[in-house]
Amino acid sequence: MSKAVAVVLEKSLMMPWVAAILFAVSTASLLTAYIAETFFGVAPCELCIYQRVPYAFVAFLTVFAIAQRNNKAVTDKVIGLCAALLFANAAIAIFHSGVELQWWEGTDGCAVNPAVFSDPEVARKMLLETPAVRCDEINFTFLGFTMANWNIVASFFWGLYALLHAMGYRLKCKGCCSCQLA
Repeated sequence: MSKAVAVVLEKSLMMPWVAAILFAVSTASLLTAYIAETFFGVAPCELCIYQRVPYAFVAFLTVFAIAQRNNKAVTDKVIGLCAALLFANAAIAIFHSGVELQWWEGTDGCAVNPAVFSDPEVARKMLLETPAVRCDEINFTFLGFTMANWNIVASFFWGLYALLHAMGYRLKCKGCCSCQLA
């Protein structure tokens, strides 16, 4: 490993870089969802909205972590909480992917209950209140994967990244190169 790569890897797991990277990832994810919705007409379902919440919390928490960057005990706990939020987001995305593949039912807000059609007034009210986008219908794919599928990978990867920092992982040179980190 070259010295430059080793230095970048070492710094990427240290404060304030870890918080800045998680902030950038979270805001980029939220911005991507906003752009897909606003400019490309990819309307979000209820589970899509749920997947945005952890990213918003991570963005907020990382700003707090950057402000507290000199207090290692606080930043480790905050980044650990970010890891937990990202893993929870991966779980929501796994659930959403299962709903898309019709492996299981979605939440109550994901589908219309056919029992309401026995009363026309209740059916009308239910149809007006039901989101236009169903969670079990795939309305966008990229390279054969849905946004929920991509979110599983992204949330798990960045959750693992945050967890490594929170657990105190630091790059340790094994002396295999001339990077001078040993």
